[in-house]
Amino acid sequence: MKSLLKHGYIHYLIALVIGILIALLLKPTATDEVEGLTHLGVRLIAIVIPTLYLWLVANTHWTSLLFLGALAATQVMGDNPGQVWANSMGHFAVIMVMTFVLLDYSLNETGVADKVVNWFITRRFTKGRPYAFLTMFFFANLFVGLFMQNLALAVMYVGLTVKVCEKIGVKKGEKLYTCLMLGTLWGSNVLSIASPIAKNMPLIMMGLVYSATGGAVRITFAQWLAAGIPFAIIMFGILMLCIRIMNPDVSPLKNIDFDELEATSPPLSKRGKIAIIAMLALVAFILMPDILIILAPAGSGVYNIARYLVQISVAVPAIVTVAALCIIRAEGKPVMDFTAAVKNVPIPLLIFMAAVVALPIGSPAVGIVPWIRNGLEPLVAGMTPAGVTVMLVFGIFLLTNIASNVVVMTLFFNIGFALLWGGPMNIAAVSIVIAFAVSAMACLTPAASLMTPLYYGPGHITMRNSFKWNLAFALLSFGFMLAFIPVVTAIIG
Repeated sequence: MKSLLKHGYIHYLIALVIGILIALLLKPTATDEVEGLTHLGVRLIAIVIPTLYLWLVANTHWTSLLFLGALAATQVMGDNPGQVWANSMGHFAVIMVMTFVLLDYSLNETGVADKVVNWFITRRFTKGRPYAFLTMFFFANLFVGLFMQNLALAVMYVGLTVKVCEKIGVKKGEKLYTCLMLGTLWGSNVLSIASPIAKNMPLIMMGLVYSATGGAVRITFAQWLAAGIPFAIIMFGILMLCIRIMNPDVSPLKNIDFDELEATSPPLSKRGKIAIIAMLALVAFILMPDILIILAPAGSGVYNIARYLVQISVAVPAIVTVAALCIIRAEGKPVMDFTAAVKNVPIPLLIFMAAVVALPIGSPAVGIVPWIRNGLEPLVAGMTPAGVTVMLVFGIFLLTNIASNVVVMTLFFNIGFALLWGGPMNIAAVSIVIAFAVSAMACLTPAASLMTPLYYGPGHITMRNSFKWNLAFALLSFGFMLAFIPVVTAIIG
């Protein structure tokens, strides 16, 4: 028994038993007259629940691959296994994550990200003004994070924070050290969801919405950023408010040697300049079609071109940008070394994403949506769609700090989709609110997000010296998220 517990085998056994019990005991509810759970739906639930359990207690990589195999074996998505692979590893969200990871590598390898951050924190007007320095320090994190992969930026910022603290003689455990680390953790959580550019969670949510609605609803980058940028600005205000409430002794920040900081950041290379120009051009190209659809007369040539660009998705121009950076040479080598860049593609994450976006929860063939709706409607009877969304945000607040935020996001999306799809509230707006809430409030424990182990693991912060400040940030974020629901709804439509 000790061996079973030690190696985690007990969890695999529990998952197997859960799946068998569901398959044997759960009965279909669908009839010729009433929509409900079908035999295929029972099979799907018997696969999904054990998988969710393993995602929480084991891992999200080989368990996701096993899940995809189970989908094919049980023929939940039809008798053609190719449908499973087409709807998972070939999903546009998976391709986008892979492509943007390559672009992100190029920005890091050529020194672009480090140069931009250094520019922000060495502005002379912050010299001798600790709170001005803190504002620029945290704002740089959010600004760069709009265009860069959040986990990579978190790693870079932890290192930068340690370097700054060493320069000014502040040690682990001191309030200013904790303050600097917490600010970058909160910022990392916000930027991980505010922008879909090179971010996993927004792309996963986009994939979930597209798959669940059968392609009827596609959230564009422009739509996400239209809600995400105001969200990031207000969350930055909450971040700075919490820093001010902490009220650390900031006098050591007056001793920062700006000349030394500037010296650690060499001039941007020609490769770096080409990389940042290419990334900015890609962002402009991504946003342009949505703007043209609004401005151009319907049916005009410009309008039709814009519609075409939206339909081919962001993945195509991103792939073209990768190819261009691999072709263009500067300083004797390609701007992007594809062989080196591809080694940074996170295969476990791609497999997990493939499993998440392949979930056929919205398929009429399985009947899970009407089954969940029929079961939960008595609990939300009389509640408006906005009220249901508030309930979902509250549930997220309770769970996102004790379980993987990606798993929590997936779970609450499926609940929200079952309750709200087809109603007056835009499912895209609901989905964005769920994603924002999951990330914004995930900071209380080491298990809350992908970023938190970077801070708790090495002891940069501990639950003891950070809990009350994290709780304050999470509570303020929760209150803001409730007020932000109608704003997102108005922006998305």
